[in-house]
Formats: sequence, structure tokens, C-alpha cells
Amino acid sequence: MKKISLFFAFLIVGVLAACSNDGGQSEQDQEVPELIEVDLRLPEGQLEAGAAVVLEAAVTQGKEVVEDANEVKFEIREEGGTESEMLEAKHKGKGVYSAEKQFDWEGTYKITAHVTARDMHNMPSKELIVGNPAEQEHHEHHDDSTSGSGEESHEHGHGHESTVTVDFQSGTELKVNEKTNLSVSIQEAGKPLTQAEIRFEIWKEGQEKHEFIEAAEAGEGVYEAERTFSESGTYQINVHVTKGSLHEHQMFTITVK
Repeated sequence: MKKISLFFAFLIVGVLAACSNDGGQSEQDQEVPELIEVDLRLPEGQLEAGAAVVLEAAVTQGKEVVEDANEVKFEIREEGGTESEMLEAKHKGKGVYSAEKQFDWEGTYKITAHVTARDMHNMPSKELIVGNPAEQEHHEHHDDSTSGSGEESHEHGHGHESTVTVDFQSGTELKVNEKTNLSVSIQEAGKPLTQAEIRFEIWKEGQEKHEFIEAAEAGEGVYEAERTFSESGTYQINVHVTKGSLHEHQMFTITVK
């Protein structure tokens, strides 16, 4: 009887050890969620003024097409212009979202796809040329942008090379479960960028969920937000800068101990 009891005791211990090993292995074998990718598709070749153009964004996550995007919009801004237009995209299927736009004027346009899906955000941009803008006579707002007006002239520069600089500071050493002050100093063309909308997009490396935090302006061109990190590790912070037709973002990496 004593031998039988010992046999069952060893059997139970063996089963528990096997379960524990399987659980640890399955946790290690879990795939790291991938970020969403956006393929912004624009027509190729020369376009004529007045043409109706189909804008498309193909959204994927790894090898999977994303059919459940929360929001897909196309932002259209003409080079030298001070305003942009936002078009709501419709889901065509197979992860493709599209919208149609008629371009009545010759010019160079910056097209930005704003995609929010699965707690992540991606906003690729491409250039679209309609007609022969280099040869055409600029219509009214183009003339204004080259007349020496400070605001119009620096807006013109954003179509190709950004004049926005973002200096990120996290204060002292970042520690888990301690309130952290996240701060950025933002300048445009060497001057503090004030009254802008600043958002911190934060996610831990290897995790799918992204968190968005609104930052408040604490001084001229300085924006701050507080966050407590519940886990140690490496985090990515994408700083989104929005003001009028200005849309910029810059990535930073921080370590929480």
C-alpha cells in the first residue's frame, strides 16, 4: 500500500512539472504582434487637370490584410497652400480603402493617408503631380506664397523638407511604477511652435497596443504630459505635431528600469 501511494505521488509531481514546462514554452513561442503597414497607392504617369483620381491605402499587419480599420482618411494639400482637405475613405475589401478626388488645378500635391487600426496609427505621404506646374502661371494663392509673407513661405517648405525640429526630454531616469514627465520642445524654422496639437503615441517593443496621450503647452513651444509605466523595458514614442495644415511626427526610444 505504501509503494502504491508513493507511485501516485511521483506521478502527480511529474504531471504538474510537465504542465509547467508546456506553459513556459507556449509563452515563449508566442509571436510578437506586428505593426500595421500602409501602402499608399497613387496613379502613375502624368495627370491632366480636371482628372478624377482614385486614392488607395492597402492596410496589412504582417501577412494579414486589415479589414477592421477604425478610420482611414486622405489629407490633400497643394504645395504652397495654407489649407488641406480631408477625404473619408471607403472600405473596398481585401484591406484596401479608397476615395476619389477631382483635381481641377495643375500643381504638386502632398497626399497623406491617416490610418488608425488596432490601437495603432500610420500616416505615410506621397507626392502627386497634376499637369505641368513648373510651366503654369500660379493662381492667386501661389502668388501670395512667393510675395514675401513669412507664414506662407515657410508653409511652402513642408511639401518637401520639414522645418520642424522636435527635442524630446523625459526628465530623470525612468523607473517602473513612478510618475514620469514627458516633455518636448518644438521649433519651426528656428522659432518656438506655439498653440499646436501634440500627441504622444506610446508602445512597448514587442507589444501590439499603442496608447495616445495629449500633451499640454507648458511654455513657448514646450509641451508636457505625465505617464506612469507599469512595466520595465524599451518603449517607442512617436511625437505627433499638428497645427493647421502642418502634420509632422518624429520617433524616439526610451528605457524604463
